[in-house]
Amino acid sequence: MAAPDRIEKFAKKLKSPWEIQRFVSAIPYNPDDFCKSAERVLIERTAHCMEGALLASLLLECLGHEPSLLHFRAHRDDDHVVSLFREKGLWGAVGKSNTTLLAWRPPLYRTVRDLLMSYFPFYFNLKGQMSLVAWAGPIRLSRYEKWNWRAGMYDVGDLSAHFYESERSRIIMSERRVEKLPLADRRLVDACFLGANEKGLYRV
Repeated sequence: MAAPDRIEKFAKKLKSPWEIQRFVSAIPYNPDDFCKSAERVLIERTAHCMEGALLASLLLECLGHEPSLLHFRAHRDDDHVVSLFREKGLWGAVGKSNTTLLAWRPPLYRTVRDLLMSYFPFYFNLKGQMSLVAWAGPIRLSRYEKWNWRAGMYDVGDLSAHFYESERSRIIMSERRVEKLPLADRRLVDACFLGANEKGLYRV
């Protein structure tokens, strides 16, 4: 299913994944649970990580990339989603985050797992507790066309529930083990949550 013509016209203004990232980053963070389609995000100009990943996937699709996501599973923290892309055989990501450290990754990674692990040191909650425990991806959005994630008018939040059906790999074999990891440096925590929307933060 192709992107709506009006979105393709807009997407032509964005010539690269980095330009898409800059556009997605500039959209105000949405702390609500309701999940808009990519087109509605473009119209309303607010997005949480899932909404931002859907919009990025659609814009990347207009550049010729297969729309696919990477889903992060967290313990004592929010889950997270970014949109994947590939250039010259290397993986990168475009994302929307309520933090400064969980969005863009340049296409430098040979495998999706290598890309995933680049997020691990920066995935912690407000207390600095490390929280990333598992992941799934690439999740190809071609499997989820019935949700009309590109241009639907209703809540597409149920789409993310089906990500749990995807094959998932664990980074930490038990939650107890991740709980024993040292806290992140306080300066890094402060930098990570700089400018965050307070309403959208996970409270430990």
